[in-house]
Formats: sequence, structure tokens, C-alpha cells
Amino acid sequence: MSRWLAIVNPAAGSRGATRRLARRLAALLGARLDVAETTAPGDGLRLARQGPGYGGFVAVGGDGTIAEVLNGMDRRRQALALLPAGHGNCLARDLGIANPAGALAACAAAETQDIDVISAEIEFADGRIEQRLCASTLAIGYVADVVALGRRRFAWLGRHAYATAAIAVRPRRVPLRVGAGAPAAARTNVVINNTAHLANFRAFQRARLDDGSLDVMEADFAWPRQLLHNLAVLSGSGRFGPAALWQAPSVVVECDTPVRLMIDGELEQGVVRVHARCEPAGVRCHVARR
Repeated sequence: MSRWLAIVNPAAGSRGATRRLARRLAALLGARLDVAETTAPGDGLRLARQGPGYGGFVAVGGDGTIAEVLNGMDRRRQALALLPAGHGNCLARDLGIANPAGALAACAAAETQDIDVISAEIEFADGRIEQRLCASTLAIGYVADVVALGRRRFAWLGRHAYATAAIAVRPRRVPLRVGAGAPAAARTNVVINNTAHLANFRAFQRARLDDGSLDVMEADFAWPRQLLHNLAVLSGSGRFGPAALWQAPSVVVECDTPVRLMIDGELEQGVVRVHARCEPAGVRCHVARR
């Protein structure tokens, strides 16, 4: 195994979780591992960009940490490993390494899998356009509001933060268009996913990390119906399904007014348009030994 850099976000998840995981990883890999901590948003991106000599990176944190590393690494020749310690851990759940033991085993193993990533062009109300890569989720409406509340009020609950916030958030309707040239329609939730998991929920039963498609969910639920949908997903039932659930290699969402966008656990304000594309086999990930 080549030399690796662990990029550790000490603010992710419950207090001290990422540092404990990093210590366990260092004991496992020894001299083959360097460790760097982030102190502010954007540090994961910067550290990955400054590490061209490494064979790969271990993202120690949540989905936001993974996204920063993903955007900074050389995906043609560097690999990605995960030590999940965030609130959602969508990608780790899909890879079957959401628990520390499985994740550590995957870091030490030589087995990898090429997985899709989402390439997103994000337009803001002030005219800015940004290009981002993400591994798991883009969301407008209910899911973005759940993440905002979970981070603000329930972060101390760790992996249960979003599930708790999902009960408290009341869906609100947002006027938007899903699909280029589509008519305007009010929705309480639009989610574009690469993973089967949406935080704690396995919301996209057909989704695969290597199918070359995005999974899109549209919903227009009042609060009681949203709670029923959440419970159905948790139980593995298809009842109380969304207004639309479909797959496509790309999708455009245009908003009549600026909205909050959730992108892999991080929040952006003032977004008016998102063009998401699936990039097949976009990154090589370490997976648990089969």
C-alpha cells in the first residue's frame, strides 16, 4: 500500500469521534499514514490539493468532509477511503462500512471499487456559478431544512441528529421546475441522489453506486404525510411514496426564488439553479473485503 494522508475533521459528528478514529487508523497503518486536521471549511479541499504525492486520502468525518476531499484530489490516480463519523454517512452506508470496524478494515484492505459521483453546476442569485463534485446528495426543501435543523439544534445526538430533526421539520412548498423546460410546480422536497441512502434512510431502493444514473425524488407532502413516508422508508415499505421517483443521467432544477441547497451535508444559500450530472466511475474507493 502506498502512503496515505488522513484528513480529519474534528468538528464532525459527536465530540472527539474523529480523533479517536484517526488514532485507531494510525495504529493500524503506522508509517504509511500521515494525519492532518481541518480547522475551517475548505481545509479538506486545500489539504487534498496540496497532497499530490499521496496514493490516496482517508476522509475522517462526515459527508461534507468526503466532498471536500473529493473536490481536491486527483481522481485519475488517487484513491479514497472513508472513516465515517458524521451525522449522515450516506456513502459509507452504501459501501457497507458505516461502523468503525468495517471502515478500518476497508482502509487496510487493497480492494477498491469505482463509483459514480455527481458533478453539479450551481447558479446563485448574485450571478455566481460554481462547479462542485459530491458523492451522495443534493437537496432542496424538506431534506435541506432537516439538515439545517439537525446541525443547529441536534448535533449533540451524532448519527441520530437528522432522524430527530426529520420529525420536527414541517415541510414548506417551494415553486420550482424539475427538468429543462418543465412547467413550474410547487414541491416540498426535491432530492438528487447518487447513493441509496439519504442519511439514516434507505430512500432509493433501486440506486447503485455504479449504475451511471442519478436517482431523483420529488415530493409535495404536508407534515403528517411526510412523517408517514419517513416511517415507511425506515420499515422498507413502498407505501406513502413520493410524487415522483425516477432515474436519469442528468437533471436540471430551476427555482423561482433563491433557495437553500444541501450538498453532501453542507448548506448553500441563495441558489436559483442546479444542473447535476452523473459522472460514471468518477472515483476509486476502498471497500470492505468481500
